[in-house]
Amino acid sequence: MSNIFNDETSKSAVQIIRETMTVSLDDGVPVVYFATNRGKGSGGQSMAVADFRDYVCTLEYFADNGIQQASPEATSPADMVRQTISVNDGVVSFRIKSGKGVKPAKVSMEEFSEAVELLSSTVEAVQQAAGKLAASPSDE
Repeated sequence: MSNIFNDETSKSAVQIIRETMTVSLDDGVPVVYFATNRGKGSGGQSMAVADFRDYVCTLEYFADNGIQQASPEATSPADMVRQTISVNDGVVSFRIKSGKGVKPAKVSMEEFSEAVELLSSTVEAVQQAAGKLAASPSDE
């Protein structure tokens, strides 16, 4: 069986992060959003900009040191990554929030370090964008 609507074009996690990363205000709080892949079983990641640097540092640690399973109880996005990160069939999976309907970010092990490097390179720009949002009048 073949789905006639399947798109044979496959984008890398890095391409998808580049296409989807935004910084906006959510109830007056600067938030950063991005996706690492598209499709069923995963979702975009959204967190306060204040948590972004620690989140990226946590991912850098796992990209550099490997991934070991932990239990999923956390409060900050970085803690949630520490507790939910895993590798299964060559795909790194992690969450930044817990709760019903929360989808994990998924990145192939081959792309994981490159995706983390890209996120790392955006920390300052994300914080600057958040600063501009906080300084400007709200459109809400």
